[in-house]
Amino acid sequence: MLTVACANDNQEARTPQAMVEVDKQHLEVNESMTIRFTGVADQVVVYTGDKDHQYELRDSSNTGLVVNRGVLTYSYAVPGTFHVVCVATTYDTYMGGGLKTDTTGLDIVVYDDVTTIDAIYATVTPNVYVAVATGDDWVMCLPEKQLYNGREMTVNAARQRLSIEAGSDSAKVYIDGELYVSKNYYALNADHEIRVVSGSGTEKVYRFYGMIYPEFKTLTIGGGEAVLTRSAYYQDLLTYRGTGTTLEFTLDDDVRLLADGKEVASGSTIRSDATYTLVRTHPHNTGVVAITRVSFE
Repeated sequence: MLTVACANDNQEARTPQAMVEVDKQHLEVNESMTIRFTGVADQVVVYTGDKDHQYELRDSSNTGLVVNRGVLTYSYAVPGTFHVVCVATTYDTYMGGGLKTDTTGLDIVVYDDVTTIDAIYATVTPNVYVAVATGDDWVMCLPEKQLYNGREMTVNAARQRLSIEAGSDSAKVYIDGELYVSKNYYALNADHEIRVVSGSGTEKVYRFYGMIYPEFKTLTIGGGEAVLTRSAYYQDLLTYRGTGTTLEFTLDDDVRLLADGKEVASGSTIRSDATYTLVRTHPHNTGVVAITRVSFE
C-alpha cells in the first residue's frame, strides 16, 4: 500500500495522477524490472500484462499487484510483449468512499535468446546414462548389457526414451528436424542433429553421438575360457578371469585394446602392472570415443 494521508470525511477526494517510471522496458526472461510510482494516489495497483494479471480481464478474475511504498519489482517467466497498466486511486473517506481513479500504460518487451542444453540422459532401468558435452557435441555411451536384479540384461540402445533439458522452458527442441517428444523412442546407438529454437526465434545446432561401450568379440586367456563379470555400478568396467597370461582376442574394426595407452596385439602377454582399456573411435569424428576399462584377474 502506498503511504499517503487520506482526506477528511467531508473533503472531496484528490485528483489521482497515474504516473510511473520503469528502469528498463526491454528485458530477458526472469530479469527483474523496477516500477516506481511518481503520481498522486492513496492506492496504486499495477497490472503486469502477463497471465492472470491483464487489465483488460480484470472483471474475469485477473488481478493487479499492489504497489508498496511506491516501488514494485517484477520479472516475466515467458517472452512476449506485455501491456502494463497502472491504476491510481484516491478516496475521500477512511472507508474508501468517493473513489476516483486514473490509469496509464506502457509496453514491456521480454525476449528469450537461450538456446543452451542443460542435460541429456536416458533411463534404462535400473541405470541412468548421462551424455557428456564437449563444445557443441553431446556423447552418450551405453553398454551392450547391464545387470538387473543380479542378471545380465541386453540393452536395446536402438529404441530408448531420451530426456533433454533445454536451458529455457520457452525453447523448442528438434531431433533430426522433428519436434522432440519425451515419450518417443530414439536410436541411442546412432548420431542425431539436435536443434534448439529459443522463445525469441534464435537457433543453435548440436550433434548427438550415440556410442556403445566396446567389448571383446572373442577372448581366451592362456588358451582357455575367459569368464566375464560385469559391474552393477560401473557400466564401463569389465572384469575377466582365466588361467594363464596370454591374450587371444578379436575386436570390431573400430575398437582397439590399449595397455597404458599403447595398442596391444592378440597373442600378447598380460602385464599385471598395466592399465587396460578398450577404445571405440567414431568413424566420422575421431574426437568421439567410448572407453571400457578392462581388468584381468
